[in-house]
Amino acid sequence: MVVLGALNVAFNIMLIPQHIADSYPDGNALIGIVMSAWTAGPLLSPLMSKYMRLTEGRQYNVAKLFLLNAVLAFSVPYCTHVSLLFLNLLIQGLIYAGIYSILNLLIVKRFEESQWHNRTSMLVAAFIIGEVIGFALAGVMTDPIRGVSLGGVGLLITSIFCLRVLPTYHADNAAGNQNQGPVSGQTKALLLSPFGLMVLGWALLCFSAQIMFLPFPVLMEDVFLLPPLQSSMALSVAGLIALGFYPFIGSLTTRYGADNVLISASAVKVLVFVAFSFCAISMTDALIPFAMLLIALNRWTWPFMMTGAQIQASTLSKGRGNTLALTLFMAFSGAGNMLAGVMNSYVTAQLGIEYVPMFAAAACFLGVVLVIGSKLYPFRVSTRSLTSKGLLNEKG
Repeated sequence: MVVLGALNVAFNIMLIPQHIADSYPDGNALIGIVMSAWTAGPLLSPLMSKYMRLTEGRQYNVAKLFLLNAVLAFSVPYCTHVSLLFLNLLIQGLIYAGIYSILNLLIVKRFEESQWHNRTSMLVAAFIIGEVIGFALAGVMTDPIRGVSLGGVGLLITSIFCLRVLPTYHADNAAGNQNQGPVSGQTKALLLSPFGLMVLGWALLCFSAQIMFLPFPVLMEDVFLLPPLQSSMALSVAGLIALGFYPFIGSLTTRYGADNVLISASAVKVLVFVAFSFCAISMTDALIPFAMLLIALNRWTWPFMMTGAQIQASTLSKGRGNTLALTLFMAFSGAGNMLAGVMNSYVTAQLGIEYVPMFAAAACFLGVVLVIGSKLYPFRVSTRSLTSKGLLNEKG
């Protein structure tokens, strides 16, 4: 998970835009379009669920994905046309979603539900540690292509490492697959359950976070009077502090419920975005310390939201096939992130960048409402699902 966060996520976010700007005509104008391919990769992750079930969750699933990721990293310098780089990043985004889903399944399939909370929080912590390491390494690399190639070496080593040490999980068994019917039927059963409302709310929460993050340095400088060095330092320090939250997030989700942790952290994020919106309208030098505090609070909500959402998705999908459910969770996350990029450009062009926090606050509020609805609303849709013993139940 550390390698995934460092060499797939952080390296792509930091190094690929530099490569695009240096290597293609009108590179600056192409950055958003090409990087959206990597963001859109998780939208295709439900296609991975059938592959994961058919291959019985063997270790070489992850090893082969890391190997393919290494090949793609090595091939970046040879993507002479922007369409080739677009395709390259789309596949890398799909690999990211696939590996993330499989590593989550290692928890769901190998451990009792009582252990999901602590193990999921530590898994997310490992991913964030990888991002911190990756951003730091990418920041000191003067040649983006050399950095991407070094990342490919790391991915290749990780592929070999996975074959040696990664345990096997048991995917949804064949009988379960037959009883559950085609993927379309399983997907409908999941989306017409509280799980569907929860992941829709989660997509809006991802949208709200991403629409603020995409223009972060420009937004902080142009609207909140924070130069890039100052805003990046605030974000980095907040990220390091946030790593200390993960050891006890699992205890909170166990004691109070993953849904309540997700709702509470998301409600705090709504208040943060509302405060950002207020500052954007009437920003002065006196509010700069307050803006830096908001940056930290915004960053600190994410560990609680991410861990709570993953555990809640696994809990709500119990008996309906965790493999497909987790890939749907990734797909909805990707949809929210991708739409945030489009909406960010539209709002900035039509209204101005200072209105971005308002849209983030509105989307976050709607996301919280939907997550609460998934907890409280009594669904009465008749769907077929699978019990833990592989027996069919009628839900209705």
